[in-house]
Amino acid sequence: MIIAEQLPLLLAGGIALLALLLCCWQLQVVRGLRREIEELRSQLEEVPANEPEARAPISFSTSLDSAEREQLRTPQSAMPRNTAEKYRYVGSLAQQGLDAKRIAAALQMPTAEVEQLLRLAKLKSSV
Repeated sequence: MIIAEQLPLLLAGGIALLALLLCCWQLQVVRGLRREIEELRSQLEEVPANEPEARAPISFSTSLDSAEREQLRTPQSAMPRNTAEKYRYVGSLAQQGLDAKRIAAALQMPTAEVEQLLRLAKLKSSV
């Protein structure tokens, strides 16, 4: 009888203890995250303003515009002629984050060919 009467009290105490442990864990996580944020802020402050990493990130459209201007300045003979050159160009553009359609447009190649070259590049890197 005493156990039945104390069961709700024990259950409430267990839940309160669990909530307390959860709060302590959450506080530790928050403190760790705050420490990481402060470390990152201090690292950002240490980077001199004249280094390229400290400058504002270049947008994709700005990067694409400069690449198109550079492409217009280069003679057509600089465009890839054989498969090995195409492979290098496609791989390089893929490493810069361009997808198959954008690479195909930049290199004036069919999208299917670019996709195939990207697959070959993945196979080569996995070997």
